[in-house]
Amino acid sequence: MQINFKRAAQLLIAGICSLSLMNTQTAQAREVQSLCRSNESTFVGAETRNFLVSICGSETPLTYVGLDKKTRKTIRLPLTVDGGQNRGRYFEAVNGEYTYGVTVVSRTNKNLTVRRNNRVILREPIIRNIYAGGAY
Repeated sequence: MQINFKRAAQLLIAGICSLSLMNTQTAQAREVQSLCRSNESTFVGAETRNFLVSICGSETPLTYVGLDKKTRKTIRLPLTVDGGQNRGRYFEAVNGEYTYGVTVVSRTNKNLTVRRNNRVILREPIIRNIYAGGAY
């Protein structure tokens, strides 16, 4: 049995290039959309099953922005907890009787929580995110 090393090398290179292209496309598809304005920095960009959330600001986090993926409705609120006291691990915004909280403590403790009159009405795990304080 004779091995054609040149042909084997071509097949190996083609296979590696195909895998690299596939991994690049997967990584790009997983990028979380930031809801921040063009003149703002994104401190957190997160996705749950039903929502996209961003924590936006300039030099510090200032704003919570949420998007309902089904209805496409957005909400933009000033932060009442800006992550300054908790090393950027928890952010909160209040809109009347509703409180929106974003937790990014660790790889396993990441969620969006919505409370109405201090009672939890929604808690969804964050399935994908970008986090300016580190990769979570």
